[in-house]
Amino acid sequence: MDDLLPRTRISRRTTLGLLGAAAVGSLATGCRSKTVAGSIGVTGDYTLSDWVADRGDHYLVAHRGVGDVFPEHSMVSYDAAVDWGAQAMEISVGITADSVLVCMHDTTLDRTTNLSGNLRAVKYSQLEKGWLQIPRLGAHWAEDKQKVPLFEDVLRKYGGRVILALEAKDERAYGPMMAMVAKYRLETSVMVKTYFKSSLISDVKSLGLGVFAYFTTPDEMTPEALQAVAGQLSPRTDAIVVPNSGPGGYLDASLAEVAVATGIPIWPYPLHRRADVTHYNALGMQGAVTSNIGYILGKNEQAVTDQWATGSLAQGELTRDLYDDRFAVGFGRGGILGLGAKGTQHFLTLGNLGPITSPVYSVEFEASFATLPDDPLANLTLAFGHIDDAYYEHRIGTTNGYHAILQANGELGLWAHRTGRPAGVRLAVKKTTAIFAGVWMRFRLDVTPTTLTWSRLDQPAKVTVTDTAYRGGYLHIGRASTDGSLALRGLKVTRTP
Repeated sequence: MDDLLPRTRISRRTTLGLLGAAAVGSLATGCRSKTVAGSIGVTGDYTLSDWVADRGDHYLVAHRGVGDVFPEHSMVSYDAAVDWGAQAMEISVGITADSVLVCMHDTTLDRTTNLSGNLRAVKYSQLEKGWLQIPRLGAHWAEDKQKVPLFEDVLRKYGGRVILALEAKDERAYGPMMAMVAKYRLETSVMVKTYFKSSLISDVKSLGLGVFAYFTTPDEMTPEALQAVAGQLSPRTDAIVVPNSGPGGYLDASLAEVAVATGIPIWPYPLHRRADVTHYNALGMQGAVTSNIGYILGKNEQAVTDQWATGSLAQGELTRDLYDDRFAVGFGRGGILGLGAKGTQHFLTLGNLGPITSPVYSVEFEASFATLPDDPLANLTLAFGHIDDAYYEHRIGTTNGYHAILQANGELGLWAHRTGRPAGVRLAVKKTTAIFAGVWMRFRLDVTPTTLTWSRLDQPAKVTVTDTAYRGGYLHIGRASTDGSLALRGLKVTRTP
């Protein structure tokens, strides 16, 4: 949610004029309207008041559609969000050189499309020839070639069906965007999304519209700043949106407390995990902005195998930060997934396979290091027995559970990890053959109510312990080294009732 809005003030008179300027043909602002075959009209009359009355104590707003697993701000991403239960979505609006409104987060094309340059310098006819391309989402989407949607098509399809939080990412887009809202008489079904310092807030409030006011960093969230923006807002129609970030990963609890005390609904963004929502709900934040709404709401069918052969991430497959290209996974032929982040551990939470509730289950997979880590004690890891899907990597000491490992020197081991203790507790180890680059190995974890067995099937070798501390829950798989390139395939979970 970059601060891309103008600091110059747009007067109330100008705003009122723009809201009244819509006509069925060309807009009085000079922004021409375009439609495409298959576009549909506004189909509902769901209002902001309806949503506030319906949403209850815990609710979600879709971020970039389902931006964790679909190309952000694409029709397929918006469709998925609504199909999986979104009652509200945030929509970013940009404008082309010939004044066509489109849905796109950035003012440049480079990050999310196969084109380059500034959006405002490109005509819509040029934009139509390109497609959305976000490498971290996998090769599937490069082949699927989703188009950048027209804002008008989004209004016609979703306006009045869900609440739309609209943000003009370019100052030229704001007036035409608001006029388009008026054209479709959707003023009661939208919120205006804007930076917390924006002069637009007072103008928008004077028109009786809802405001989605956001902070971009925790440093901006001083008590004075929170009070200043809260003083302009109403708990019945508005929200303050705060970043999900801080020294320990989450926003500092003291800042959260100050924000909640304003009495305005506080929504952290962007949340990816079920554990994230639970964390912020406990701090008094009822709403949240999420880029993984289907997974968080439990709308995905729990899987028993990976889907890596599709060349795309599944709902619930979570890297450390799904919006950060440094943690992007790779996809190869034959259903291979690669973990090769530079200078950091690289783990994937397997939320699509969990939570496991069966008292007896097994996990099988194959692994190979294309490039070995320099440290012979570095390891590949299957972490399990976690109560939730909170982020895991070695020695961060934030969760209880187990980790089954194979070190590069061949040591097979079962360990436990405890909240507040970075160092693991060794349960059992066994020497096996050292890892060789490019050689595939097979593994199996077996869990019963009383025992844990970790096997290397290509040897064969195994370790078994009696330990009942943690059961069920979520799995994580990864490379607990800051170098080397780990490949995985053939992941399968078998549950026994």
